[in-house]
Amino acid sequence: MNTTRRQFLFGAGAAALAMPSVGAEFMRLAKDRRLNILFIMTDDHAAHAISAYGSRVNKTPNIDRMAAEGMIFSDVMCTNPICTPSRAGILTGRYSHRNGVPVFNSISPEIETVGGCMRRAGYYTGFVGKWHCGGPASIRNADWDRWLVYENQGQYFDPWFWAPREDGEGVGKVRYPGEYATENITKVTKAVLDEALLGDKPFFVMMHHKAPHRNWLPSEKYRAAFRSLTLKEIPLPPTIFDRYEGRASPIKTTAMTLLRHMRPGLDLKLAEFFAEGRVFEFEGRIYQGRRDEQGRFVDDWPEGMDDRARIALSYLRYMQDYLACVQSVDDSVGEMLEYLKAKGVDRNTLVIYTSDQGFFLGDHGLYDKRFMMEETLRMPFIARCPALIAPGSVNRDLIANIDFAPTFIDIAQAPRPAEMQGESFLDNMKGATPPDWRQSLYCRYYVEGGEHATAAWYGVRTKTDKLIFYYKRGEWEYFDFASDPEELRNRYSDPACADRIAELKRVIAALRQKYGDDDRYINCTEYSL
Repeated sequence: MNTTRRQFLFGAGAAALAMPSVGAEFMRLAKDRRLNILFIMTDDHAAHAISAYGSRVNKTPNIDRMAAEGMIFSDVMCTNPICTPSRAGILTGRYSHRNGVPVFNSISPEIETVGGCMRRAGYYTGFVGKWHCGGPASIRNADWDRWLVYENQGQYFDPWFWAPREDGEGVGKVRYPGEYATENITKVTKAVLDEALLGDKPFFVMMHHKAPHRNWLPSEKYRAAFRSLTLKEIPLPPTIFDRYEGRASPIKTTAMTLLRHMRPGLDLKLAEFFAEGRVFEFEGRIYQGRRDEQGRFVDDWPEGMDDRARIALSYLRYMQDYLACVQSVDDSVGEMLEYLKAKGVDRNTLVIYTSDQGFFLGDHGLYDKRFMMEETLRMPFIARCPALIAPGSVNRDLIANIDFAPTFIDIAQAPRPAEMQGESFLDNMKGATPPDWRQSLYCRYYVEGGEHATAAWYGVRTKTDKLIFYYKRGEWEYFDFASDPEELRNRYSDPACADRIAELKRVIAALRQKYGDDDRYINCTEYSL
């Protein structure tokens, strides 16, 4: 295992507690209710593609700046690791079975989101970017002073938004031809913040990027530079050729592998890549692009490639464009930090950087998410606020995406709605973890089959291990990642683990009861309940 890739290793000298001066400033600002919140979320940005988390494949200086000036969290987890359900969990502070969004279905506009709670608490509220919880009809206008949302996934080039019409008659399209989504959302969010700062309210603004979602279209600024990188600069993950020995069937049958599921055209853009004059070198061989009868490059594998070489080329092409998209996001983070500083509100603004879940970056030969494995369950989460958080702080508590909304509401000094199931980690952020903070987390994914050929599961993740039940296949997996951080050894049948597994089964049962998981969506499909 390469620990810098799989786990963030924290320095012994990192600050553990907020400094008294920071706490005093927070108390003064909180009393005046002037602590702003800018929530920046990307789509599918894995923690191990952030250098502050020990990335071996890229550098993210602006996100790293947030970590150096604030707090980096090692164990923030997604309760349902797929885009729409994760977003619904963040917006509502509830598990999927309680907010009605277990798969790619719309959130009900009857459910008040965190935006509504913050607005009622006296905040200016704004939402910009990827909503992905249904169309405009799923958005409660009462929750937001200003909102502009993408249609479904949005698009990298020539982006446009749905937004309420100025005359109050429904919604219309706001178009930005000729612009790149990541740069555009930065501009649009600044405009929303400009509006917020005209009033006398603190602001709560959610800025949701499209990047780095599939099919990874970089800006012209970074495309060529990243496509010149080789496997020397973007090294293969140590588990890329994993043979899945001893594992349950889901990882063996899933479609979302580098070998079987990456599209040579839409995802890998092979014709475009080789037409740029590039070649691929792997294990002593050089591969040229395949051409048609007219001599034009085509989106197909080069001649003479075995599966191993195809996996490596798939990984390289995927990562070149994925990391180029991430680099634009990092630029955006830097711009937003400088914007807040120029406006004089950087000290009293809590800036969050996160992603809707993790992502496989060739780990175990996979891409995408949907498994209860560390690469996809773990969300990057970095928080910066000089008035609240001591610089260089580290948090190792087990935190869930359903905790975000209660934390923001706590900052607003408003009562948490009874329907919310998450917990505020405001004290944790200030360096004072409550003594009764959770030691285990319940997670669930609902889709059996579908385009990605996944398995439905639920399970529990603790600080050192996890137990997973693939309930439609009757299979279990147990991983002790304290000793097996790559999750290569399923020890469910190991007699030495029997007592611990029995204990974790009791924990799962207790958590299912605590959160009221009654299997109401047990037969849902990828797009319908």
